[in-house]
Amino acid sequence: MNYKKIDDKIFISIDKGELVNEKLLEVAEQEGLKSGWINGLGAISDIEIGYWDIEKKVYVKKVFDSDYELISLIGNVSLVDNKPFIHTHISFSDTTFKVFGGHLFDAEVIAAAEFCIFMSDYHLHRKLNCDIGLNLWNI
Repeated sequence: MNYKKIDDKIFISIDKGELVNEKLLEVAEQEGLKSGWINGLGAISDIEIGYWDIEKKVYVKKVFDSDYELISLIGNVSLVDNKPFIHTHISFSDTTFKVFGGHLFDAEVIAAAEFCIFMSDYHLHRKLNCDIGLNLWNI
């Protein structure tokens, strides 16, 4: 992975074999981010996504182990227990151009992946919402 901080943005290139969210978190920790917005694209495999079952208060997960085009990753950086936390969602397509998507747990880069974090100085904390069962923004 390589990255460069320019003004209020961080440009990130994640290398083949590296995990997307793991590397995004690594950058957030190294730079001491308090909040930010993430965009990205690339090529990925071994993708674990899910959706939140509001009634059971658990993620329903699925793994996609083929090679896919990362059409779009969108997410944010916030704080949980005063440490950076990465929350991302993705859409990705297979070789027949069928599109899938959901909450991203992580995915491996198979060729290249490029991201930008738009940084903010705001300390955006998350707090457990017992009705939903998730740590949500505490604005």
